[in-house]
Amino acid sequence: MESAIYYQIIPLEMGSLVERNIFQQENKEIKCGTVWKLGSVLTSIKPSFIKAYDPNIGICVDDIPGGAISKTYGGEKVIYFSDTVGEDEQDELTDIFYQSNRKYSKNYADVFHDLGWKHCSLESYIFGELEIKELTDAPISHK
Repeated sequence: MESAIYYQIIPLEMGSLVERNIFQQENKEIKCGTVWKLGSVLTSIKPSFIKAYDPNIGICVDDIPGGAISKTYGGEKVIYFSDTVGEDEQDELTDIFYQSNRKYSKNYADVFHDLGWKHCSLESYIFGELEIKELTDAPISHK
Protein backbone atom coordinates (compact mmCIF):
# COMPACT_ATOMS: atom_id res chain seq x y z
CA MET A 1 0.00 0.00 0.00
CA GLU A 2 1.36 3.39 -0.98
CA SER A 3 1.45 6.03 1.72
CA ALA A 4 0.39 9.57 0.99
CA ILE A 5 3.00 12.32 1.06
CA TYR A 6 2.28 15.60 2.78
CA TYR A 7 4.30 18.78 2.93
CA GLN A 8 4.49 20.72 6.17
CA ILE A 9 5.40 24.38 5.70
CA ILE A 10 6.85 25.77 8.91
CA PRO A 11 7.78 29.41 9.55
CA LEU A 12 11.16 29.57 11.30
CA GLU A 13 10.34 32.72 13.29
CA MET A 14 7.69 32.95 15.99
CA GLY A 15 4.64 35.00 15.04
CA SER A 16 4.93 34.35 11.29
CA LEU A 17 1.52 32.74 10.87
CA VAL A 18 -1.46 35.11 11.09
CA GLU A 19 -5.20 35.01 10.57
CA ARG A 20 -6.66 38.39 9.60
CA ASN A 21 -10.21 39.69 9.31
CA ILE A 22 -10.96 42.97 7.58
CA PHE A 23 -14.09 44.97 8.40
CA GLN A 24 -15.05 48.21 6.64
CA GLN A 25 -17.58 50.97 7.18
CA GLU A 26 -17.61 54.00 4.87
CA ASN A 27 -13.98 55.26 4.85
CA LYS A 28 -12.99 53.30 7.98
CA GLU A 29 -11.27 49.94 8.33
CA ILE A 30 -10.54 47.44 11.11
CA LYS A 31 -7.90 44.73 10.72
CA CYS A 32 -8.03 42.15 13.48
CA GLY A 33 -7.28 38.53 14.12
CA THR A 34 -4.75 36.18 15.63
CA VAL A 35 -0.97 35.98 15.48
CA TRP A 36 0.19 32.45 16.23
CA LYS A 37 3.48 32.04 18.11
CA LEU A 38 4.01 28.70 16.37
CA GLY A 39 2.14 26.84 13.68
CA SER A 40 2.37 25.26 10.27
CA VAL A 41 0.55 24.82 6.98
CA LEU A 42 -0.07 21.35 5.59
CA THR A 43 -0.64 20.42 1.93
CA SER A 44 -0.64 17.21 -0.10
CA ILE A 45 0.55 19.14 -3.20
CA LYS A 46 4.29 19.73 -3.50
CA PRO A 47 4.81 23.48 -2.82
CA SER A 48 6.01 25.27 -5.95
CA PHE A 49 5.47 28.83 -4.69
CA ILE A 50 8.83 28.80 -2.91
CA LYS A 51 10.78 29.78 -6.07
CA ALA A 52 9.01 33.16 -6.24
CA TYR A 53 8.39 33.49 -2.48
CA ASP A 54 9.45 36.73 -0.77
CA PRO A 55 9.82 36.25 3.02
CA ASN A 56 9.13 39.97 3.60
CA ILE A 57 5.75 39.75 1.86
CA GLY A 58 4.77 36.17 2.65
CA ILE A 59 1.94 34.26 1.02
CA CYS A 60 -1.77 33.88 1.65
CA VAL A 61 -2.52 30.32 2.79
CA ASP A 62 -5.35 30.22 0.19
CA ASP A 63 -2.67 30.72 -2.51
CA ILE A 64 -0.87 27.51 -1.49
CA PRO A 65 -2.56 24.70 -3.49
CA GLY A 66 -4.22 22.33 -1.00
CA GLY A 67 -2.83 24.40 1.89
CA ALA A 68 -4.55 24.54 5.26
CA ILE A 69 -3.33 25.67 8.67
CA SER A 70 -2.62 22.54 10.66
CA LYS A 71 -1.27 22.98 14.17
CA THR A 72 -1.15 26.33 15.93
CA TYR A 73 0.10 27.29 19.38
CA GLY A 74 0.04 30.40 21.51
CA GLY A 75 -2.42 32.59 19.65
CA GLU A 76 -2.48 36.27 20.49
CA LYS A 77 -5.38 38.48 19.41
CA VAL A 78 -4.48 41.79 17.73
CA ILE A 79 -6.52 44.68 16.34
CA TYR A 80 -5.57 47.70 14.21
CA PHE A 81 -7.62 50.63 12.92
CA SER A 82 -7.35 52.99 9.98
CA ASP A 83 -6.56 56.61 10.90
CA THR A 84 -10.19 57.47 10.11
CA VAL A 85 -11.56 55.59 13.16
CA GLY A 86 -11.97 57.98 16.10
CA GLU A 87 -10.36 57.31 19.48
CA ASP A 88 -13.63 56.70 21.36
CA GLU A 89 -14.83 54.32 18.66
CA GLN A 90 -11.45 52.53 18.74
CA ASP A 91 -11.77 52.08 22.50
CA GLU A 92 -15.27 50.59 22.19
CA LEU A 93 -14.32 48.30 19.29
CA THR A 94 -11.18 47.15 21.12
CA ASP A 95 -13.27 46.27 24.21
CA ILE A 96 -15.66 44.29 21.99
CA PHE A 97 -12.80 42.49 20.21
CA TYR A 98 -11.06 41.44 23.43
CA GLN A 99 -14.47 40.74 25.03
CA SER A 100 -13.60 42.98 27.94
CA ASN A 101 -17.00 44.67 27.63
CA ARG A 102 -19.76 42.40 28.96
CA LYS A 103 -22.38 44.66 27.36
CA TYR A 104 -22.18 42.35 24.31
CA SER A 105 -22.66 38.60 24.60
CA LYS A 106 -22.07 37.71 20.93
CA ASN A 107 -18.67 37.23 19.32
CA TYR A 108 -16.91 40.34 18.05
CA ALA A 109 -17.65 39.68 14.35
CA ASP A 110 -21.41 39.61 15.02
CA VAL A 111 -21.25 42.75 17.16
CA PHE A 112 -19.19 44.60 14.52
CA HIS A 113 -21.83 43.59 11.95
CA ASP A 114 -24.63 44.83 14.24
CA LEU A 115 -22.77 48.16 14.51
CA GLY A 116 -22.77 48.53 10.71
CA TRP A 117 -19.34 47.13 9.85
CA LYS A 118 -19.11 44.96 6.73
CA HIS A 119 -16.90 41.86 6.93
CA CYS A 120 -14.74 42.02 3.80
CA SER A 121 -12.29 39.18 4.17
CA LEU A 122 -10.77 36.49 6.35
CA GLU A 123 -7.33 35.41 5.21
CA SER A 124 -4.43 33.57 6.74
CA TYR A 125 -0.85 34.44 5.88
CA ILE A 126 2.51 32.83 6.44
CA PHE A 127 5.71 34.86 6.06
CA GLY A 128 9.38 34.99 6.97
CA GLU A 129 11.89 32.22 6.36
CA LEU A 130 10.17 28.87 5.80
CA GLU A 131 11.14 25.24 6.14
CA ILE A 132 9.32 22.62 4.10
CA LYS A 133 9.27 19.07 5.46
CA GLU A 134 8.09 16.07 3.49
CA LEU A 135 5.95 13.80 5.65
CA THR A 136 4.28 10.46 5.03
CA ASP A 137 1.04 9.69 6.79
CA ALA A 138 2.73 6.59 8.26
CA PRO A 139 6.05 7.93 9.60
CA ILE A 140 8.83 5.37 9.69
CA SER A 141 10.62 5.09 13.00
CA HIS A 142 14.40 5.40 12.70
CA LYS A 143 16.48 2.95 14.73
